[in-house]
Amino acid sequence: MIEILIAILVSFAVVVLFTPSAIRILKEKGFTGTDVHKPEKPEIPKGGGYVILFAIVFALLAIVGLTTFQDLEVGMVGLFGALVSILMAGMIGLLDDNLDFSNKTKIALPLVASIPIVALSIGTPTITIPFLGTVNFGIAYALVIVPLMMTFIIDSTNMYAGMNGLEAGLSAINASGLVLYILLMPYIDGHTVAPAQMEAGVVAAALLGASLGFLIFNRYPAKILTGDVGNLPMGAAMAAALIIGNMDRFAFVMYIPFGINFLLYLVYRLYARRKGMKWVKFATPREDGTLEAVGPFTIYWILPHFFRNITEKKNVALLLLIQALLVYGTALILIIGDPLGIGWI
Repeated sequence: MIEILIAILVSFAVVVLFTPSAIRILKEKGFTGTDVHKPEKPEIPKGGGYVILFAIVFALLAIVGLTTFQDLEVGMVGLFGALVSILMAGMIGLLDDNLDFSNKTKIALPLVASIPIVALSIGTPTITIPFLGTVNFGIAYALVIVPLMMTFIIDSTNMYAGMNGLEAGLSAINASGLVLYILLMPYIDGHTVAPAQMEAGVVAAALLGASLGFLIFNRYPAKILTGDVGNLPMGAAMAAALIIGNMDRFAFVMYIPFGINFLLYLVYRLYARRKGMKWVKFATPREDGTLEAVGPFTIYWILPHFFRNITEKKNVALLLLIQALLVYGTALILIIGDPLGIGWI
């Protein structure tokens, strides 16, 4: 279990130590963006997610080094697959931040980040499907399900973002739920942590530490923005952890809000095209700081659309609360349900 703690502390320390310098350097170089959900529209450093990327990679490499020289009980295959996928997602995010790809390209490119996981045949083809039971997908798991799962989680993480503290907060909640499940299960069922789940726990722990560290600077009012260079690696790290640890049930419930957000986005694009409306990406801040949305077309527009008193800070807090209830509730059900043999639960 010490491996998980080390990964959290290392990634957290890297982000806390280097983000102030990143803020200063990005300001000096003119890499700033408009904080669109505030009436005064301040310009703040953007693209700070490269610190998250560096922290996750550094933490995982630290675990690899300790495993090599200190004989920690962590497998290498899953960690190396996750490392390469996270780095590839970071490169895609960096290119997108600078070249601003089209929406179709943005959605398709994360498929590339799944190649290391597919090539190393990480994960098990046996999946527990709600109300259907256990299904063995064979080779289709590696060639179809893993790429689609990686792409969806990376894309949906990038889409469910854009407000101060939202993406870092969601990543911290998701990663912490996975870490808690892996840490608590041995005390419930009396078994040691499986090697694959330990690898998954280390990857999630690296993401957790980096997300918590970045949240210090990215929470409302943000001093730095993440950018795709941070959002995509966060999604890749979470996807890799879920696949490595064979957490299909956890993934299914954890990403329900992300799936809803993706579907609402598609509905909005079709609706705007049919009505001849101008497509807008952000809610509009009123003078009092509350948000005005064109409709309930993303999950983070639902509350501002139906309630007049929703500010960016309040909106993010409520969205994080919903995700926390969903993730920790799922972890609790899985912890209780597995030893009792309660079906897919």
